[in-house]
Amino acid sequence: MQPTTNETEATLGAATTAISTTAPAVSAPDRQRVTVEQLALLPDSEARNNWIAQLVGNEVTRQNYTYDKALARDFAICGQFDDLRGASAEQAIATAMVKIQLGRAWGFNAADSMRNIYFVNGKPALEQDIVASKLQQSGISWDIDFAYQDVPAAKGASPWRKCVGCTLWLKQWSEADRTYKPMKTRNGEPVSVSFTLADAENAKYYEKGQVKPLAEKFNYTSYPADMYYWRCISRVRKYYAPHVLRGSMLREEALEMMPADLPPEQMPRELAEPQLLTKPSLRERVIENAPQPAGE
Repeated sequence: MQPTTNETEATLGAATTAISTTAPAVSAPDRQRVTVEQLALLPDSEARNNWIAQLVGNEVTRQNYTYDKALARDFAICGQFDDLRGASAEQAIATAMVKIQLGRAWGFNAADSMRNIYFVNGKPALEQDIVASKLQQSGISWDIDFAYQDVPAAKGASPWRKCVGCTLWLKQWSEADRTYKPMKTRNGEPVSVSFTLADAENAKYYEKGQVKPLAEKFNYTSYPADMYYWRCISRVRKYYAPHVLRGSMLREEALEMMPADLPPEQMPRELAEPQLLTKPSLRERVIENAPQPAGE
């Protein structure tokens, strides 16, 4: 026989009264909070079980927040994360906390969040390798083709082949066959993503207020194969897996899209003037602003 609504409310009210009169003195909001123990006194029902699950979820969230906040302070105090330089102690801890929380939403642990998440022009950006890793975890992989061009050797130098493009041939994991299958277009053609020297010559980026071809950037002239490959990875996520790490972009791309008129104090470390990087130790500022134990 199921209790009536009035009986259920009366039971919960009685349980709340009994527990609140024997509990230690606490603030008014805490005295009014319904606990799992109080709900457990109610007759078994789907509503009661849902309430208990919600309370447990809220408690886990509170504990995660406390744990993350402690980790954020440790990461800020260590002074080893250059992207936190120049921030106040309070802002450095808050930034580390946001990194950890964003990473939790993307399935990162705290260390991966600190290592791979950056903020560029007010938006989260990620290191390249974590993006590739998450794509493969989602079931998307690829075969790689690099295009090369022979470069005449200068006098006294060794001949070499310059990378002028990268193509990824996409494939997707099939649970039924337990293997990767090539991804196909609606016309049955293999799906591929490319980035080439021509793309880099036509794309522009900002450097010290000037617009230049991407192909002239130092890392593109020094490590073209790597840069073309990472550009392909970005396109795979953008075109074929927008659900993976949604709301983010590759860090290199974010830096290349910085506005030319951005004030120096808002620029990332890579684009800032050297004097902006010589501020007092973050560790010292965090410790100086930390609350001191009573009696000290």
